[in-house]
Amino acid sequence: MKVNYTDMATYWTVIRAQWNKGQEATKESMISIREKLPFPLLAIHPDSGGEFINWVLKSWCDMEHIDLSRSEPYKKNDNMCVEERNGHVIRRYLKWERLDAIETVPPVNELCDAVTLYVNHWKAVKRMTSKERVGAKYRRMYEKRAMTPYERVLARDDVVEGAKEKLRKEHDVLNPLFLLTKIVTLKKKIYELTKASRNRAGLTDELR
Repeated sequence: MKVNYTDMATYWTVIRAQWNKGQEATKESMISIREKLPFPLLAIHPDSGGEFINWVLKSWCDMEHIDLSRSEPYKKNDNMCVEERNGHVIRRYLKWERLDAIETVPPVNELCDAVTLYVNHWKAVKRMTSKERVGAKYRRMYEKRAMTPYERVLARDDVVEGAKEKLRKEHDVLNPLFLLTKIVTLKKKIYELTKASRNRAGLTDELR
């Protein structure tokens, strides 16, 4: 299972992988996500899945003074930014392959870390500024210039200068080509582990 955090204001995205939908596993993913954010985590607005709506995560949010709300069931537009990033980020780099080997979780999280850095620092996106219905269609207006999440964070007045300076230093040492190479290498490793796990499962079935 993957946990995809997307900030509404900046499109900053952090992805984590976990083996199951357990409450404790989800809480650990949220702790890891908060540590990777360049700004404080003030609120989360997940879907209505039991991995998020439970006393374990609520107790953690209360203790850390994080507001916890939830989307309406079967209303994907409540979390449109996350749904967009599922296609543009998760599916683009991990595809639709079923990863059913527990040993893939660490390399998947390594890949998530590399994708997080690459997408936030180097992938620009245009935000829709308005939408109006014209007859049977919608007319959508977008920003004139696409911006990366990194640029959006630096442009925010409500992000403290210390956090921006730390982010600038991180950006200065990043190499997008190195990150892309690392992503390709990790994808091969993940699929090799998955294939090996399935081969072992097939051999076990034959022995039975």
